[in-house]
Amino acid sequence: MLRHVTDEEIEQRVKVLRRELGLQNQSRPDLRNVIEKLTARFRHFSYQQIPDAEMPDAEAQWEARKGVLRIRESVVGAMQRGEPRARMMIANEIGHFAMRHSGVRNRSTTQPTAGRSLLEAKKEESEARRFAAMFLAPNDLLRSTDTVEDIVDRFGLSFEAAMIRKGEFDAFQRRASGHRRELPSIVVDYLKDAQRRGAKLRTDLN
Repeated sequence: MLRHVTDEEIEQRVKVLRRELGLQNQSRPDLRNVIEKLTARFRHFSYQQIPDAEMPDAEAQWEARKGVLRIRESVVGAMQRGEPRARMMIANEIGHFAMRHSGVRNRSTTQPTAGRSLLEAKKEESEARRFAAMFLAPNDLLRSTDTVEDIVDRFGLSFEAAMIRKGEFDAFQRRASGHRRELPSIVVDYLKDAQRRGAKLRTDLN
């Protein structure tokens, strides 16, 4: 059975890697510089820029056996321009490296590699996405008062990614403080009405 990797475990990986690369206080690191730091720091990490025509099936790809991050030229250009989608894509592939995923990894989960199940491929892709979001907008640089727009501006995420990251960060803070997420008022009213009608509920609504 596949083991679930918690957000707390992924956050620890993010902290370790950012510290090793000297990025602890950087809210918007240059990812080209990050790749160069990874290449210098880790013997089993290298990087190749590939012409788009020679890489038709993936925009970026981590090959664990060779220790190579392959990236389309067009994606490299977008990354250097600071485009949010390209930044997330590269961080996603760095996530496969940091999470020690084996085989060939990219954003597609429709074709699992030899010896890997589709379920395992999807699990690893989820881990890489979660790592990427935390790597680009780490918990220790986020603030509880940050809005989605703040996260977009400070960390270079897309609006959609920033919304997801905001929700993840809020949930992380609730778990850390031991608080449960409050139910929406419409759900609370429905449950109270059901309780008045005699339904036995396990939820404490008082």
